[in-house]
Amino acid sequence: MIRGSCLCGSVSFEVRGKVSPIQTCHCSRCRKTTGSAFSASLMCASKNFVWLRGQDNVTSFQLPSGFLHAFCKSCGSPTPTPLVAGKTIPFPAGCLDDDPGTRVIWHTFVGSKAPWFEITDDTPQHETHAPRSNA
Repeated sequence: MIRGSCLCGSVSFEVRGKVSPIQTCHCSRCRKTTGSAFSASLMCASKNFVWLRGQDNVTSFQLPSGFLHAFCKSCGSPTPTPLVAGKTIPFPAGCLDDDPGTRVIWHTFVGSKAPWFEITDDTPQHETHAPRSNA
């Protein structure tokens, strides 16, 4: 079991089962939603995801392209992104309160990464999308 929450604690969730490896995205949209060089996220099966509190405090912003960013109404922290009819729930690794037991599997959209950030690990890098994973 892995728990996570927003900065102010209004939103809290639990994952009761396996999670995917963590992936990072260096695209400009992810950089803007995190205020950092990249976003780090992972996923779990929808059936293994439980809101503990504050689901009604989660709001989202969606671009015409379909890019969706969910966040806490009170503190602005990124939160899990409930997808319509989704079999999986993506959530930011930074909101986890516990070690997910997995690590970064790859870097995506490195073709548009911030010029001031240097990737220094040996994790695979993909110019755009990563290949589909069964992880």
